[in-house]
Amino acid sequence: MRRRTTLQRVSRNLQRISVRVVGLGSAGVDDRHIRLADASDETISPPSDPTPPAPLAPGPLRGTTIGFLGPRNPVRLAMYDILMYPYTEPLILFLILFNAIILIIQSARAIFIDTTQQSRGYFQSWEDHVLFILFIFYTIEAFARICLNGVILDPETPCSAISIGGAARYIWQSVFRPKPGPRFHGIVKEIVKPFALVKESPQIVTGNSPKVDEKPAFGHGQQPSLTYSHRPIPFVTAIQTQRSLIKRGVPYLRHSWSRIDFIAIVGFWIAFTLSVTGADRAVSVDPGTGTAILVRHIGIFRALSVLRCARLLAVTNGTTTIMQSLKMARPLLAQVAYFVIFAMILFSVIGVQSFRGSFRRQCVLNSVGGAPAIPLGQQCGGHIDPVTLNVDGYIPNNNNSSGDFGKGFVCPLGQVCQEQSSNPSDNLESYDNVFLATLQVIVIASANAWSSNMYSMIDAEFFVSCIFFIVCIVVLNFWLINLFVAVITNTFQAIRSQTRKSAFGATQSDKAIVDERDGWAMVEASHSSKSSWMRESYQITRLVWPVLAVLSLGLAASKTASTPIESINTLGIVELGISIAFDLEIIWRFCAHLPDWRAFGHEPANWIDLVLAIACSIIQIPVVHSSQAYAWLTAFQLARWYRVILEVPRMRPLILTVFGNSSGLINMTIFLLLTNGLAALAAVQLLRGDLDDSSNMNFSQIWIAFLAMYQILSSENWTDVLYKAAAAEQPTVMTWIIVIFLSFWFLFGNFILIQLFIAVINENFDVAEEKKREQQVAEHLANTQSTAGRFAWISKLNPYKYTKSNPKAIVVENLPSNLILPMQKAVVQNGSLRRGGRLSEACDLHSTWSGKSIRLLHRLFSGETRSDEVPMTTLSAFGRRESVAHPFNDGDNDVAHHFDVLAAFNADTIAAEDTNNIRQEQRAQKADFIAAHPSYDKTFWLFSQNNTLRRMCQALVEPPNGERIFGRPASHTCHALFQFVLFLAVVGGIVVAAIATPLYRRNYYAEHGHVRVAWFVLAENSFVLVLLVEFIIKVIADGFIFTPNAYLLSIWNVADMIILIGLVVNAVTSLVFIGGLTRLTRSLKALRALRFITLFDKMRSTFHSLLIVGFVRILDAGILAVLYMIPYAVWGLNIFSGLSYGCNDSGVSGKSGCQNEYTANTASLGNDYGFLAPRVWANPTTSTRWSFDNFGDSILILFEIVSLEGWIDVMSAAIDITGRDLQPKTNAAQWNAIFFLIYNLLGAVVILTLFVSIIIGNFSSRSGLALLTKPQREWIDLLKLIKRQRPSKRPKVRPTKGLRAWCFDRATSKHGYWMTSMTVLYILHIILLMQVHINHIEFAPHCFSRLFKDQLFLGFSSIYVVDITVRFVGLGWSSFRANGWNIFDILVVTGSIATTIPILAGSTGFAIQQLQKLFLVSIAFKLVQRNDSLNQLFKTSISSLPVILSLLVLWFTLFLFFGILYVEVFGLTRWESAETHNQNYTSLGRALVMLAFMSTGEGWNQYMHDFTVTYPRCTTSSAKDADSDCGSPGWAYFLFIAWNILSMYIFVNMFTGVVVENFSYVFQLAGGAKSVDREQMRAFKKVWAEFANQRTGYLERSKFVPFFGKLTGVFEVRIYPTGYQIKSLVANAKTTEESNPQDSSLFAPELDLRKLQLILMTLDTQSIRQRRMLYNRLYHETRLSFERGKGISFTNMLLMLAHNKLITDKEALSVKDILARQEITRMVSDAVNMDRVESLLRMIYHRRRFLRFVEEKRLFTQNIGIPAIVVDDDTMSLTPLMTGRGIAQLNSPPLMSEYMSRLSEPLIRPVSCEPESPRNPDRDERWQSRRLSDLSMLSSDLAHHHL
Repeated sequence: MRRRTTLQRVSRNLQRISVRVVGLGSAGVDDRHIRLADASDETISPPSDPTPPAPLAPGPLRGTTIGFLGPRNPVRLAMYDILMYPYTEPLILFLILFNAIILIIQSARAIFIDTTQQSRGYFQSWEDHVLFILFIFYTIEAFARICLNGVILDPETPCSAISIGGAARYIWQSVFRPKPGPRFHGIVKEIVKPFALVKESPQIVTGNSPKVDEKPAFGHGQQPSLTYSHRPIPFVTAIQTQRSLIKRGVPYLRHSWSRIDFIAIVGFWIAFTLSVTGADRAVSVDPGTGTAILVRHIGIFRALSVLRCARLLAVTNGTTTIMQSLKMARPLLAQVAYFVIFAMILFSVIGVQSFRGSFRRQCVLNSVGGAPAIPLGQQCGGHIDPVTLNVDGYIPNNNNSSGDFGKGFVCPLGQVCQEQSSNPSDNLESYDNVFLATLQVIVIASANAWSSNMYSMIDAEFFVSCIFFIVCIVVLNFWLINLFVAVITNTFQAIRSQTRKSAFGATQSDKAIVDERDGWAMVEASHSSKSSWMRESYQITRLVWPVLAVLSLGLAASKTASTPIESINTLGIVELGISIAFDLEIIWRFCAHLPDWRAFGHEPANWIDLVLAIACSIIQIPVVHSSQAYAWLTAFQLARWYRVILEVPRMRPLILTVFGNSSGLINMTIFLLLTNGLAALAAVQLLRGDLDDSSNMNFSQIWIAFLAMYQILSSENWTDVLYKAAAAEQPTVMTWIIVIFLSFWFLFGNFILIQLFIAVINENFDVAEEKKREQQVAEHLANTQSTAGRFAWISKLNPYKYTKSNPKAIVVENLPSNLILPMQKAVVQNGSLRRGGRLSEACDLHSTWSGKSIRLLHRLFSGETRSDEVPMTTLSAFGRRESVAHPFNDGDNDVAHHFDVLAAFNADTIAAEDTNNIRQEQRAQKADFIAAHPSYDKTFWLFSQNNTLRRMCQALVEPPNGERIFGRPASHTCHALFQFVLFLAVVGGIVVAAIATPLYRRNYYAEHGHVRVAWFVLAENSFVLVLLVEFIIKVIADGFIFTPNAYLLSIWNVADMIILIGLVVNAVTSLVFIGGLTRLTRSLKALRALRFITLFDKMRSTFHSLLIVGFVRILDAGILAVLYMIPYAVWGLNIFSGLSYGCNDSGVSGKSGCQNEYTANTASLGNDYGFLAPRVWANPTTSTRWSFDNFGDSILILFEIVSLEGWIDVMSAAIDITGRDLQPKTNAAQWNAIFFLIYNLLGAVVILTLFVSIIIGNFSSRSGLALLTKPQREWIDLLKLIKRQRPSKRPKVRPTKGLRAWCFDRATSKHGYWMTSMTVLYILHIILLMQVHINHIEFAPHCFSRLFKDQLFLGFSSIYVVDITVRFVGLGWSSFRANGWNIFDILVVTGSIATTIPILAGSTGFAIQQLQKLFLVSIAFKLVQRNDSLNQLFKTSISSLPVILSLLVLWFTLFLFFGILYVEVFGLTRWESAETHNQNYTSLGRALVMLAFMSTGEGWNQYMHDFTVTYPRCTTSSAKDADSDCGSPGWAYFLFIAWNILSMYIFVNMFTGVVVENFSYVFQLAGGAKSVDREQMRAFKKVWAEFANQRTGYLERSKFVPFFGKLTGVFEVRIYPTGYQIKSLVANAKTTEESNPQDSSLFAPELDLRKLQLILMTLDTQSIRQRRMLYNRLYHETRLSFERGKGISFTNMLLMLAHNKLITDKEALSVKDILARQEITRMVSDAVNMDRVESLLRMIYHRRRFLRFVEEKRLFTQNIGIPAIVVDDDTMSLTPLMTGRGIAQLNSPPLMSEYMSRLSEPLIRPVSCEPESPRNPDRDERWQSRRLSDLSMLSSDLAHHHL
């Protein structure tokens, strides 16, 4: 029974996988996927009959497929039976898996290029026969699905529905007879109309079979919703669900997976045809060398056939979820990709215009002894003439004069700088055309291998060329590429918020119980076993076992490559004892759970330790211990290190947070490996057999291809693989296919797949959605509490706290609390006025002439206190409005009273006042303490507050700790000027340090002798003296330590003091010792750069928010990374110790032959210049020096690998290992790569993404985004969108004159022919920029000469001038200048014309040509304005620009600090293999550029090892020459590692955090902003411009009603819909010939009353009530919020519309905002109720007047002959007022007196208030349910007249 149940579960899981993999062909990635339950979710059903169930009877089939197969066609029904058979899908799954296995087996044999690889047909091995049979089956399956559901048209859509003529007519009408609105989308909609799918589809009626909705495959006009539902269903309905998808009749090619299958099948049959005909491959022989040359290899179709295996990506539930999540993010990722591609194209155009042909210039070694001239590969810009010894320009390829001057690198004598016919890297590395330039821009954006490109360009052009590369990498890699991270993290967060499930797995996104005591989420164990004495005794020894783990690892780490065998055996015996101890420990733990031994398995740690104990015991068996596998199996011993990590403080909660929900990381890892494997299979089909065996990544077999594709994925030296693969295909037509394929894999893998790990870890850090509200409330309550004071440690050291006060302080403790504060406030205020009132602004009186400049400097250095919140007390002023003309509007005074009352009880006001009281109390207590201790406020016990010197010092500096209670406040003018002087001193010191480098000082002393007081020494000391004076002034002004505002009370002053101490030491030693004392004392001058941080307020706040806040968590991540490296370093030591050695002479076989000398040749010189070199047996030195011979070297190289720098070289050396003391051989030990793959995946990927995730979390926590729910995020993003909007300044009234009216229409029509034509012109402009013509060389056929292109550019610019003129004339100057794009147009168009005309006139100046390129390229930015998606993404990206600039400024400060350090420490160090004339630290400029590329991880470790050079490889200092060209290992390791951590791990990742935090595009497309597109906003701006005051920009009160009546779209607030407006009703109810004459009215004969009644019967009264209520509330809120004398602003109106139309306040607002919004809502409700009461009273009044008039008329007609009037003094009884909140507050005396006076007027005679004729009860009920009369109804009626 149990066995049958197990078999059933296995069968059920197999079918479930098959449904997921194969069934996606029916469901498709484009469909809403139905999640299938895991095995754990399924209940074990009792065993059933093992016989397979019979196929279900075929259901009804729709329509006709492929033109003739009807719903009852036997063939179609047979295909239906086959596909619906229960075992069909498992069979297809097995065949797909079998297909992948066959491809792997076929690719396992290594194949290199040789002359025997001619095409001999398709069937070359048994694998080819199997694949042929498989694809026959696949073809039959595809044919069956096509027969069943058709190809692309819906079965019910006839083929005749595709009308080319109809589509052409629609396009003609759209182009030449356009209608309002975008035309392109209408054309696309018309074209795809025949391809629409039928929405209704038959369903299989089963128990709980869910309904699956089909989305039209061509519905690209709408953004898909982020709704993503996981619906686990029982497995028993899974097959039925797939059958229901088939019954829906969805065509074959209308699903992504089916299209992929179709491409794979077609690709296979094309490849089969090419192989059979012999056209797929051809190889020839080079007659000179005898080597094989690839002539032709068409492998693209074989690679396409691999796509059939892509279905295996959905083999698991987790990978399926990831694919579905990526599908949800696909629209946003595509739009971001378009934006990034557009930016890349712009940079490519700039590169083409600036650097075309530059890489072709190389130094060429002149012919010597008849040998041909040899290109050296060194880019150059000139050479030295051997006759004149002058620097000449390069020699063109035709040997004519280039006419250029020497620039860049100048070739020395014996060499010439000559232009070559090809570019480096087989003509791929160049900027000669836009395609090659785009490839180079992609390389720069990858932040890998870009530095060599940059330095080559510096050699070919100028040093300033580096600006292009640095700007490109900042904009693309640091900024725009991070938009992918923002999209992935935010989209996956939105998916998780909606579904409450993980976006990386099928599991519920449950959050563990957390504990915040360590700052991390702490998972608490829920299981508690019964305690016993063994358990208690074990707890006593709990820390012993981590100590044993440390001992085990320490013993293993003590081994080296030279450790004797006896010591190794001793260590093995000790390890055996430790393993036995852990065996006893696990037995002890098991016995501690007795008698409930099953409880042992409830704890995961028990299982982990049990497995480790068993494994460690097994590997101690002699047979295993003595085998080669033992080194690899020591991983089990090292895995015990995890117990040590868990004991480190703060590590346990961090690990449990990051890896607690490991399913996401496991699923993501599986998905990454599967995707990489699929790419490797495709790459093998493309490149297998096309490369030789000279390099490791040669794609000769599947494993090597897997490593190569993973290398590209990691971005480390990925261009090596790209260039070598492309070079192998150069003779064929496949070169660009290879380039596109590998580049696309890099872009997708590096910018999408790797970034998914960030989203995985962020998911673990996120707070559960249902817990966010609770934490928001808790945080809000915590923020309202007072915080403790700072610097408590200094306060405890204050001796005045322990001395007797003198004089005696006033005792106020026993006074009432409401009397203490006012008295103390008075004391403080009086003292301030008495002591500092007269002279506080004495210095300011002399600087009124420069007030603005002083204020600017003050804000720059000290900042300014400003708040974005409007206090409620100021709203009362906005609430007081002028009364209108009718008598019952005096209630507006009550509105002002409402604001006053709310201001008194507002939570923000109360909190602010409480905070102010606390501060005043603290100030008063400080004043009491000062009064009690008179000497406490005297600096150095000498200078009191009345001292003139101290008061002068106080005017110059601000107090470091709050304000001066009894002292003089700092003068804004004096303080700003003094800070400016300090700024100049810092800048001067940096300039001197940049000039007086060690090399400069060496040359200076050599020329002028060792003078003690050189100019740079005097300058530096003078600047230090200024900083010393600042310190003295601050100390005199406020004291040093034990004073109220002591110097040390500010952390920034402490930093200044440390900097000052270092500078003083540097100054003193430079005076005493000529040239300085040591490297340490000389490098202290770099500290002056850090003063920029403490000088500027923005720098201080940025440094605090980015580095100090959350630094502990960043430190935790660093500690975890180091703890992870330690056991891995020992594992590498065990495996590779002593095995990586090799000889520099590749001809020897091992160590024994690596002796004496050999003849070394240089391949780049044609091997014609051989020289003798000694043979050396040593570790590899490729790109860096490394080894695993000891623990120190091992952990150092692993740290370098974590930065993804050099790991490919290390792995390549590892897989070349052949044995101890044997010469390495290419790919001899391929499986050694597993060590580096695991480390790279877990270390470089997880650890690096952990840093990014923590930094993103810090940003989110600081900004409050971490606790925001999805609706709140949507509101925040909508708020950003609203605040970015600005009103349109177009003319209020359309001009009526001919020319200006025409210009106005052209300027305001965003989709007219004029705007479309201009957009096309901009595209042509960019295409023309892509055309290149390099002097005299034609690298490709060009359509235009340079002269003709300049003429075209001038013509385009003339058209741009016409466009600008049209907009200027149509809009007018005031409206024209309001749009920044118009000003941009004037600048760039004027600049392009001003530079193009001189060039056409013959000017050849370098500056004018570069300016022309700049202006012409700048015009391309106009496409951003024209495209809605690009424009929105551009604005979203710009929103993060201020923070990015602040970060860049702070980062540049650290650049200066480290740059001066590097120059002072390594300015004279000799160059090694990596340094060149530009790549060194001899000057500050070169150092800054090197720091820039090392920030991306480029080559930093190689330079680090180069600068560790010591004697005897360098010259040490001596008495004759004090300078040394040696490096310093200590300084090198410290500086390079510190910069790598600070810059690469922290600052570079901070750009990601900034972009993710400020990215608001995701939730804008998901929330209320989804419908606020650009067209909706344009319509709103148009209505606003019509009614707003052009002078103030505000909407006045009198314009509210017509403004609301004009709003449309999402902002529509009219009571009645458009179809029920008066104009629409009249138009739809007009009489026709068929109308009955009796249905017409005498008063309106043109109306058909019956039609009108039918239309009005369709009116939804409930909806109208809701719309009326919305209108009333919005109208009254507008009345309450407008500013007196102005009106309401553009932004405030948008915010009010958003609150009332787009969001739900309770869901979207935070706690603080909800409290404020509730008060506003309550006021609006009061105003609405007040208006209702006022309307009721007005109705009663006017009704009485009307009845009186009727009665007078009746009496007059009855007594017309009697001229008498009867007056009755009685008055009618008053109608009782309704009770309610609004009436209760109707206490305005003017209103009540007016009301009473009106009612007390004498009537002609008493009349009844009841109607004189009976009414219809139904009509009365409807009448009473409505508002009888109110102002808003009258307003809405008035609005109808404005439509």
